[in-house]
Amino acid sequence: MKYALFLLAAAALADTPPIADETLRLAALHAIFPGMLVVPAPDVHIDDSWQGKPNELSAIDAFGKETVYRVTGAAINEAEKQASEQIVTHKSSSTRLIRLQLFPWPDATGMVAVLQYKFEEALPSMACPSIGLLVHLASSNNKWEVKDRYLLETMHHYSLKTVRMLDLTGENTRQLIVESDFGGVDAWGTNFLVFDAGAKLEPSFEVTSQIAASTDDMFTQTIDLPATFQQAGAQYCFSKTIMIESGIAYAPARSGKICYKPNDDTERKDAEQRNKLLAPIHP
Repeated sequence: MKYALFLLAAAALADTPPIADETLRLAALHAIFPGMLVVPAPDVHIDDSWQGKPNELSAIDAFGKETVYRVTGAAINEAEKQASEQIVTHKSSSTRLIRLQLFPWPDATGMVAVLQYKFEEALPSMACPSIGLLVHLASSNNKWEVKDRYLLETMHHYSLKTVRMLDLTGENTRQLIVESDFGGVDAWGTNFLVFDAGAKLEPSFEVTSQIAASTDDMFTQTIDLPATFQQAGAQYCFSKTIMIESGIAYAPARSGKICYKPNDDTERKDAEQRNKLLAPIHP
C-alpha cells in the first residue's frame, strides 16, 4: 500500500514538459502580439544566470537555453511603454527580445505561455527594466485567442528563476509554478507563485523565496514537493536556509522546514493593481 502511494505521488510530482512544437510557439506569439513581425533571432543569446560567493545567493535563468525571438511593433500597454523607454535619447524601442515556454493548460483546448522579454537597445527605469508575463490562450475557430494575462512584479525585474508545471495537491490537476526576481535599493529577491489551472490567471499562493537586503537579511527557501503534496493544497511547505537575519549572520547557516497557507486578499489586490499596467494604450 505504501509503495502504491509512493508511485502515485511520484507520478503526480513529475513535471509536464514545455511544448516544443515551433509552429505552436510562433502561433502563440502571433496571438499575443497581433499584427507584429515575429522572427527568431539566432544572433542573440540571453542568459541572466549569476553565481554568488560562498554563503551568498545565486540564481539560474530558467530560460537561459531558450530561443530568442524579435517581435517588432509599438508598445501596446503601459508596462511595455515603460520597458521600451530610452531615458538618454528619449527614443523608445519597438523591438522586443522575447523568450518563452508553452504548457498545455488542463482545460483540453488551452495552453499557457510564460514570457520573459525586454526591448532591444532600450534603457528604461528600474520600475520596469523587463517584463515577465503569463498569457492564457484558447483555441477558437482554428486560431489562438488570448483569454487572460498576468503581469509579474516589474520592479528591478530581469529574469525568471523557475518555471514548472506539476500536480502539487494530489487532485489530479496541474499547477504552474513561476519564480520571478525583483529588487530595490540594496535588495534583490525572488517571488514564488503557484497558479491553478482556472479560467483566470491569478496565484493561489505567493511567497518570497529568496531575499538579500543589504546586510540585514538573507535567506533562501525551496519548495518541498513531497511535504506539499501531502498537504493537498492546505499548505505549501519549504526547506528554508537563513544566512543573515535582522543583521545577525549565521555560520553555518540555519536550516529548517516551514509551511505556509494560501494567499490572502492583500496579495491579490497588489496583483490586481499591477495588472492595470496591461490595459491597452489607445492611440
